Amino acid sequence: MDRESLKKSGLLEQYILGIASRKEALLVERTLAENPEAREDYEKLREELDAYANSSGMFGPLEGRENRSIADYEDLDHEMILAMTERNHTLTVWRYALMGVCFFLLCLSGYLFRLSETSRSEVVTERAHHAQDNNAHEKTLRHLEEMTPDWDELKTIKSTTADGTVIVHYLDRQNLVMLDFSHAQTLEKEESYFVFAGREAEEALFVIPAGHQLKLHPAHLPHGADEVRVFRAKSAEKLPAVRAEEHLVMSLSLPDFPEEEG
Repeated sequence: MDRESLKKSGLLEQYILGIASRKEALLVERTLAENPEAREDYEKLREELDAYANSSGMFGPLEGRENRSIADYEDLDHEMILAMTERNHTLTVWRYALMGVCFFLLCLSGYLFRLSETSRSEVVTERAHHAQDNNAHEKTLRHLEEMTPDWDELKTIKSTTADGTVIVHYLDRQNLVMLDFSHAQTLEKEESYFVFAGREAEEALFVIPAGHQLKLHPAHLPHGADEVRVFRAKSAEKLPAVRAEEHLVMSLSLPDFPEEEG
């Protein structure tokens, strides 16, 4: 670029004021270095702008202080960018740290809420179980109270059979019968007493094998049972054979049970 082009372009004024771009400043500096006349124009324009600044109350750089070049300003920009980058990096680290803390607190809050709900649910469940247990306990207690034998109402009879005497105790309210075969004939090996509640019963109330007849044998009669029938047969025999009439030892009707005999 020659002297006239530099003057007409206005780059010289922009260069002196420090508002030229990096590319324009390099172009002006190269022209000033190659063209002494352009250098004179630069010095003259610089003096005029300095004089104008002084007359306007503006002061230039202190004496002895070198003017900053475009490279100095670029270095300064670079330093500022580095400082801002470092600051932004620090802010980013703190931002991620705060995000991590917030996420941790959110998870902790959810965990504590879940724990609280689980504990509350367990308390409610435990209360429900406790109420159920109390209810079941009260029902069992009432049932036991109802099932408690009233021994003043005990009825007893001694039934004489071909096998000896069978003592029968009966509690009408509890529908409980107790048989005593201790005075009956001793069972042979493999023999048993089969006790049925009524003529139509399909299963025996209990079976008394040899060696167990000296005990007292209680049993709750099924609802509607009105008769106790005892058979003596071999333990290996099947039910129809056991209930054959030749094995019948005793048949006692409960509704006609006497108050007491013997």
